[in-house]
Amino acid sequence: MTIRPNLPSIEDMYIDAAVRHLTLARNHLQCAVAGFDDAGYEHDPTARSYSYVAGIVAEFNGRPWRPAPPSTPSHIELAAKEYRHQAKRGY
Repeated sequence: MTIRPNLPSIEDMYIDAAVRHLTLARNHLQCAVAGFDDAGYEHDPTARSYSYVAGIVAEFNGRPWRPAPPSTPSHIELAAKEYRHQAKRGY
């Protein structure tokens, strides 16, 4: 009787290694975003990179990747403009 170990294929091992590297990159990007926030800066490319990498890792782990939020409805935009005009705010 021969006992053979149940080893994954080479392709599965490469994919698993890539996902581990992406997970590590996600963690480092999250630390970078937190560091920028602590320093009082907002670095949008780093935050977007973290979001994309986190989405890829989530997809490989069987979780849904959150799509981009829907655009703001036009009636909300119009109400905000009217409020700013009435309150004499220019931002």
